[in-house]
Amino acid sequence: MTNDATIVDEAITSRRSVRAFLPDMVDDETIRAILAVAARAPSGTNMQPWRVYVTKGEVKQRITDAILNSG
Repeated sequence: MTNDATIVDEAITSRRSVRAFLPDMVDDETIRAILAVAARAPSGTNMQPWRVYVTKGEVKQRITDAILNSG
């Protein structure tokens, strides 16, 4: 297997769903880097039908509370 194929194979086989998260803040630079990579991911007919909203602090807490209290 070539090096590129090995990298892809490892990415696919090590994939997992995370259902618990640490309370640590993610710095803005890391968020921007993740979003830059995500923007290069393929989408159906290149429509790129996604939007990202980054929230922190009180706004994030209000959204969290609304979700938890919604039933």
